[in-house]
Amino acid sequence: MLFSCKKQDTRNNSDTGTANVNISYNFDGNNLLLDTILYTNAAGYKLSVTMLDYYISGLTFYHADSSKVSVSDIHYISISDSSSNHFNCTLPQGNYVALKFDIGLDSVQNKDGYLPSTPDNINMAWPDLMGGGYHFMKLEGYYVDKTGTWGYTVHVGSNKHLIKTMVIKKPFSIGSDAANIRLSMNINNWYKSPYLYDFDKDGNYTMNNDTLMAKIAANGYYVFN
Repeated sequence: MLFSCKKQDTRNNSDTGTANVNISYNFDGNNLLLDTILYTNAAGYKLSVTMLDYYISGLTFYHADSSKVSVSDIHYISISDSSSNHFNCTLPQGNYVALKFDIGLDSVQNKDGYLPSTPDNINMAWPDLMGGGYHFMKLEGYYVDKTGTWGYTVHVGSNKHLIKTMVIKKPFSIGSDAANIRLSMNINNWYKSPYLYDFDKDGNYTMNNDTLMAKIAANGYYVFN
């Protein structure tokens, strides 16, 4: 789901170009295979990934002089749907040095009915009893501990847990030809830093637990490069 690219530029440039954003996934540099208990996370658990759905919003592109272009698009991303893992934005032509974005929706957007009632957005709805709005991120799969194999559902929602990503510094230029921006998410970083997330100690179900969602949201700062 793509909203039209609406932008706010602190400089005046009527010539525009296209930035193509492509997202890939890895686990500490290893190719990610879904539905396979193959990877070991930071806390030492063998695990699989069966689902990863999230929103990207608040895209901001920076020039070297600190001026910026803010894009109002909201993108629903699913690791299982390859077509959702690339999108484009129209930007003023020029040289850029960095970008940043949020995983989730801001307080204006995170309200029941704000997004179109597509199956994807309906499936991302946050329960009314927990405040309504939308899930920011759903990460699910299975892990193995000394007692057996268990499911995990790492879900994040609620305005105070909007996931801010770090500023990604990488120069690129927008001209008459499209620029390609490749983002890579390391799945293990959701569990690594600044908080080591341990399924047996912290819990394998985060929904409506502010302490656990806060840990995952903080770790989300580092998941992309």
